[in-house]
Amino acid sequence: MSNSDISPPPETPRQESRLPPGCAIFMLIIGVLLLVPGALCVVLSVSLGGSNDPITGLAVLVTLGGLGLIVFARAQKRG
Repeated sequence: MSNSDISPPPETPRQESRLPPGCAIFMLIIGVLLLVPGALCVVLSVSLGGSNDPITGLAVLVTLGGLGLIVFARAQKRG
């Protein structure tokens, strides 16, 4: 039996992205704009010793929101 008898597996169709083309890029930009200042606020707040501030909690939420947008946009762009 030769190798030419074996057919390659059928290609699976790629899933179409559910977002418009520019939406993933826009979400990446917004995610970076939220991530960078949020992370800087967290670093400054912790380095100055004010880690029990409610502002620090808000900065952490902004940072995590930016990171979530980046991850979601990357997943949609690859999809």
